[in-house]
Amino acid sequence: MKQEKSILLIGLGAIGSVLFSRLVRHDYKVVCVTSLKSSKLIRRKGIRVQLTADVSPLLHNCEVYSELPDGYIFDNCIISTKSWLNEILIEDLEKWLTSEASILLFQNGLNIERPFLVSTKNWKITRAITSLAALRKEKNHSVEASIGDTFIGSINHEDQEELKRVKKLLSEIGLTVETSEDIQRDIWMKTVTNSTIGPLSAITGLTNGDVLGDSFLNKIISSVIDEIILVAPEELALNHEGVYNMMKKIVSQTTNHKSSMLQDIESKTKTEISTLNCEIINLAEKKGIDVPINKKLVELVNKSTDDNFPKELAILELRSIY
Repeated sequence: MKQEKSILLIGLGAIGSVLFSRLVRHDYKVVCVTSLKSSKLIRRKGIRVQLTADVSPLLHNCEVYSELPDGYIFDNCIISTKSWLNEILIEDLEKWLTSEASILLFQNGLNIERPFLVSTKNWKITRAITSLAALRKEKNHSVEASIGDTFIGSINHEDQEELKRVKKLLSEIGLTVETSEDIQRDIWMKTVTNSTIGPLSAITGLTNGDVLGDSFLNKIISSVIDEIILVAPEELALNHEGVYNMMKKIVSQTTNHKSSMLQDIESKTKTEISTLNCEIINLAEKKGIDVPINKKLVELVNKSTDDNFPKELAILELRSIY
């Protein structure tokens, strides 16, 4: 299958569902891939999505699979799964995409494009760094919480027309989009938010705004920022004030929202900690830098995924950091 305005969308979590709804409302032909359980449910009951401008959810029919039928091949792909899945996706993508396909990564994390860069395909990979926020109420029901800002940038190509095409697409479906002047810097800046607010909300159960509003948690946030700045490439010239202010801006757009990591904990889904704080730890080890606060957050998030580990104990351990 190759069709005009045809897009392969991989992942129908909260963000993926919102992207799907926005695309089909603008007459794009979208074929989706998600888990077997979710695909069966969505084929049977459809997918409900409520955007910020909607009074109530809109029910969509959705062509969705857990494995694409033979002969389906696409020039354009959007990936909105959890970033740790990229290592698993690569084999399927080599069957589902043309050798010159465009891939847009709507995902969090550091170095998440690495599996695609080692492919023999000539894929054009673009990243979208976004504060678009959404809540998944059920496997086939998502609510957009805020639109926020989205920045796009090339990972492995210099095709300005490709970036213009992606910007036009995302703008057309109602997102606020800018082309990044330095996508690597934007990736690291967003990683700070994901690596501070995400784990702290997951451990405490607090919304993004409540995490930022807590004076003790703010002390932890500052320590994590200091550790990340030590690890980040020097040419990015990250500084504490700039990074903190960017995090505050992102949180201001999602104040009452539960972070995706907290949503993962509550739904008993694997979190993205491996492509966030764990990746920071890995990079720190290569530089011979100790990042004890990041290590503690990883430990407590992993403990929080265990039903037998009381949240109160995780919070007590968090409070014992200083």
